Amino acid sequence: MLKRVRHALPCLLLAACGETPEKYRDTHHLELPPVLPIEHTNPQPAIDVDDLKPKSVLAGLMAFTDGDKPLLVLKTREERAWEMLATALKITDIEILDKNQQDGRFQVRYDPDTAGKDLSLIRTLLNNHYAEAEYLITLKEETGGIRVNAALAKPEEMESDEDGSAELLRLLHKTIDEKILNRSPQAKPEY
Repeated sequence: MLKRVRHALPCLLLAACGETPEKYRDTHHLELPPVLPIEHTNPQPAIDVDDLKPKSVLAGLMAFTDGDKPLLVLKTREERAWEMLATALKITDIEILDKNQQDGRFQVRYDPDTAGKDLSLIRTLLNNHYAEAEYLITLKEETGGIRVNAALAKPEEMESDEDGSAELLRLLHKTIDEKILNRSPQAKPEY
């Protein structure tokens, strides 16, 4: 009988403690914290949609300054810059006439009006600002990286307003940025 009391007593105590009075469950009598107005002393800058896009770890390999004379700098080794340009030219279907890796030079045939755009006949006739011409793309090693320049191969045959070298650099920048450096992991290479 003493054994039963030893086991029954703790069970009775636990059962008695399981019921708590309602005063511990009712919280309506507690004081609520005050509602404070939110004051912004430093206005938050507007969020740019481009900042929300995930950036590739390779995004810092290129610097581009746009203007009358665009500047494209690839911050990598000379061999890697050469491969990036060759891939960009292949992706954009720009015809490579000659290339010399020792001199860091591509000779291409390019029409700024049709490259990388809709090739419909009406659009081509309405937007024919440039003639198809041969361009030299050169890679030159500098302290900040590999500088990419584009110029007409035969400038004496063209008028000064028909120089599409700035358009060529813009197209190369866009292609390298979107399809080589910052492409999504699911995207398959187009070359």
